[in-house]
Amino acid sequence: MNWRIPVAIAALAFLAWVGFEIGRAGNDIQFARNAGPDQIINGRLQGKRIDRRAWSLDADTITMSPDGTLLTIAHVRDGRIHRVNKPDVLMKADGVTVNTATNDLTVAGPVTFVEDEGGGRKRTFKSVGAVYNGTTHVLTLSHPATITDSGATVTVASMTVNFKTGDAQFGRIEGEK
Repeated sequence: MNWRIPVAIAALAFLAWVGFEIGRAGNDIQFARNAGPDQIINGRLQGKRIDRRAWSLDADTITMSPDGTLLTIAHVRDGRIHRVNKPDVLMKADGVTVNTATNDLTVAGPVTFVEDEGGGRKRTFKSVGAVYNGTTHVLTLSHPATITDSGATVTVASMTVNFKTGDAQFGRIEGEK
């Protein structure tokens, strides 16, 4: 009996099947697509410190980076920097970037801060950028800033305000009454 021909055909079929499976190996694995940024329209977010809230922002658009460490916020309508045992400092800004790991705010574009000193006295700071360090409670305006208080207007080259202690440091000053 000639059994070599069927065995040869079976061996070739088996080798063809093994070659096909080797060539196809790995094609059935689903690769994860790159995650894009998440976006929230008309949202509110807040940062917290160990002792309490640090800040809160109501904004038109909030975009979160894929790793969740940076938030880009457009058009802050009602921003608040919370101070212990004092009224909040109000903020309006065009753009804010939040580092969620450090709880810091970086403001770009026109920004206005309103500090309520009590008794109807309000102080306003206007500039084109600022950095708020959530850990130390320090607001730094490295660009020229206009300060309005009790009808007086002062323009400073730069300024740093510590909301925890109330200390302020100013750069070169120009004023008018």
